[in-house]
Amino acid sequence: MSFMPPTDSMFLLAESREHPMHVGGLQLFVPPEDAGPEFARDLLDSFTQTDNVSALFRKRPAQPVGTLGNTWWSVDETLDYDYHVRHSAVPQPGRIRELLQLTSRWHGSLLDRHHPLVEAHLVEGLADGRIAVYSKIHHSIHVT
Repeated sequence: MSFMPPTDSMFLLAESREHPMHVGGLQLFVPPEDAGPEFARDLLDSFTQTDNVSALFRKRPAQPVGTLGNTWWSVDETLDYDYHVRHSAVPQPGRIRELLQLTSRWHGSLLDRHHPLVEAHLVEGLADGRIAVYSKIHHSIHVT
């Protein structure tokens, strides 16, 4: 375990359902011209085939539920890729509108403090053939 700076602890302490303390990003990608129908699945598999993940993305509060703030980080040695990297599809008709509704739902939920405070969603099913990646990370996670 490593010491948690007071600023990190304050982001965790200040968080509530009404005031989440994470940031998210949505990126759209055009698959390569030679991409087949399994492109998104292959991409997801390539994400989850590595154990070379920075300790930064393995950090979680050592005591997930603290009322006086958290003072230590714990590092997960084994990541649960099924939890952190998710594969989803946009509901029909697959417009940007449906993508934004889906990401809004993800963004509105708090990150689980029993896991490292990062999530990524690989999204397919857009009518124009693009794929999207929505990721979110807690403000308390930063390079020290």
